[in-house]
Amino acid sequence: MPKLDHATFINRLKGKSIDAAALRSAYPDLNVRTIAANGVITGTAQNLEKLWEIIDNYDHDGNVNTISDAPALSIAEWLFTKAESPVSLGGETGSWRKVAEFGDRSITSNSNAHRSAIDSTGIGLYYGDHSPFRENILRGDRQGLQMQLDAMGAGSWRMESIEPGSVVIENTSGQSARLQESSCIGWVMQNAKAAYEGAGMGARFAEINNRVKDADLRGTVLCEELQKDGWTAVFYSPRTAADLSDSGEREKLGALNMAKAGARVWKSPIPESSGVRCDAVITGYRGVTPDRNTEALLEKLENVPFFVGVANGGIHTFVGHNGSVCDFHWTAQPDDRNAMTENPIREWKWDTGLYMVPPGYW
Repeated sequence: MPKLDHATFINRLKGKSIDAAALRSAYPDLNVRTIAANGVITGTAQNLEKLWEIIDNYDHDGNVNTISDAPALSIAEWLFTKAESPVSLGGETGSWRKVAEFGDRSITSNSNAHRSAIDSTGIGLYYGDHSPFRENILRGDRQGLQMQLDAMGAGSWRMESIEPGSVVIENTSGQSARLQESSCIGWVMQNAKAAYEGAGMGARFAEINNRVKDADLRGTVLCEELQKDGWTAVFYSPRTAADLSDSGEREKLGALNMAKAGARVWKSPIPESSGVRCDAVITGYRGVTPDRNTEALLEKLENVPFFVGVANGGIHTFVGHNGSVCDFHWTAQPDDRNAMTENPIREWKWDTGLYMVPPGYW
């Protein structure tokens, strides 16, 4: 076996069980304690991703999607030989299907609820964390907030209370509404939370949420956590490498070249961050006719019911569904119908980034 790729490794071990004690006996330096439960490593997506990363540390070919050095290949061969018969992963497959379903549903329902509120009252359900409305909150300017509410809601709403991350208002009929502060990453986390919790995976999302908070809300760290759960990382660059080079876009070109070379991209300056391994690369579809391979990858991505993503090294984060990117604009006022907008993947304007696709959809 001269070389082994990541996909083959995952597919050959998925659903199987591995005796952790026997593995440590054969390879004493291999630290698998964190992924072994009751002495067994089960072949879940998350466990196998961690196991691949551990083995890849013994490999020096510079490509995180392949291993080719003898020590790493020896471990993989042992695993293929010793792994026991498959266990049922039907529950896991169903869970990811639910994650996609609830994520798609969350984007639609939250966006529609915001616009419906504006249509009926003049005031929606969200405001951006860089909006004039938020600035007045930070200043404690209740009079300024009330003036903005009067202009938006024709004088029928008054301030009730200011809470962390939200404002409660009440109309002349005694009905109350809560306006929620959001941002690009806040919007992503809200919909990702709905996706995980809807699938009964709330405890895992709590871990992800804590990790992202500890990382100062970095979207790239969110991508790292999703990859641990088996999500596929699809690097995108609508512009070609030649276009980026001609425009002097060195950082974007560097990220594209790293993704093509099988290197991890966008490692964060926090403990235990290793960057994201790019499983696929889509490039060359803005202003040019995509070649056959690029067209096939675009169509595959357009069929994903729910995804999470980052752009330009994590400067911006977004969610999306069914071929459209949906992002939140942090300067949006409570009466902004376009606080969140949707754009087709092929027309998405950011130059480089990642689409994170749930297991089973790539």
